[in-house]
Amino acid sequence: MEQTADKLKRIGVGRTAEIFAWGEGRALRLFRTGASLPYAIREMNAFRCANEAGLPCPGVYPSDDEHGLVRIGDRLGFVMDRVDGPSMLGTLSRRPWLLVRYARRLAALHLSVHNKEAPSLPSQRERLRAVIERLRDDLADEMVDRIRRALDALPDGRVVCHGDFHPDNVLLGEAGETIIDWGPATSGSAAADVAWTVYLFRHAGYPPGTAWWQRFVIFLLRRAFLVVYQRAYGRGASFDWSEVEAWEPVNAAVRLGDGIPEERAFLLAFLQERFGPRRQAAKPA
Repeated sequence: MEQTADKLKRIGVGRTAEIFAWGEGRALRLFRTGASLPYAIREMNAFRCANEAGLPCPGVYPSDDEHGLVRIGDRLGFVMDRVDGPSMLGTLSRRPWLLVRYARRLAALHLSVHNKEAPSLPSQRERLRAVIERLRDDLADEMVDRIRRALDALPDGRVVCHGDFHPDNVLLGEAGETIIDWGPATSGSAAADVAWTVYLFRHAGYPPGTAWWQRFVIFLLRRAFLVVYQRAYGRGASFDWSEVEAWEPVNAAVRLGDGIPEERAFLLAFLQERFGPRRQAAKPA
């Protein structure tokens, strides 16, 4: 009898996948219906590369399938180490007085990621370029071309970049922190990776139904966390912080490609301001 997801014990949920218990000490990362075979293979390989680089990442256990994947109905997934423990974000929501400690720890973890290289990871620049090209349904061709040229003008790199580094992607287990959700990991510029984290703290949307006063509290906590994170990361950074700011417009375009409804209006306005048609100054009479 074919196994179905509703028979499994779900232990985690994300935007692109669900996590299910899978035997002793292991978990199944099962992608949502519609995830393609290349997407699933790329994400599994990203986890493997991060683990092989010596980073605190769940190990991967390929199946006997041709591609090492597990198939549950029409969904694809892969088996990895199970990590039990709350996320850093979840702990902060209950114990906000730990903000400074966790912000410094997040910076230290991010620096440890950027101290590693994994040449077999996909190219960051190529991944971002592909996302930008897909924006032609949302933006004028001229704007997309300007964004692509802005990307091409930025310095490249060769370090491990997580691609979505924030406190909800760090689990606090008994053996220490574990970084999860390595799907967008690439080899590229540390400044670009930091710029993505900075964007999330500055502009990420709020969950639907969040009251205005809750938004205000979250806003203040995010800004305080970001200040501490920036100072802590900056002390060990191998680049000038101006490089992080230079990546902001390109990352905004990539974020638009993620299709986050509550951020769409802000991102379109931001990109229009940065990359829209330039108005010519009026000629003197």
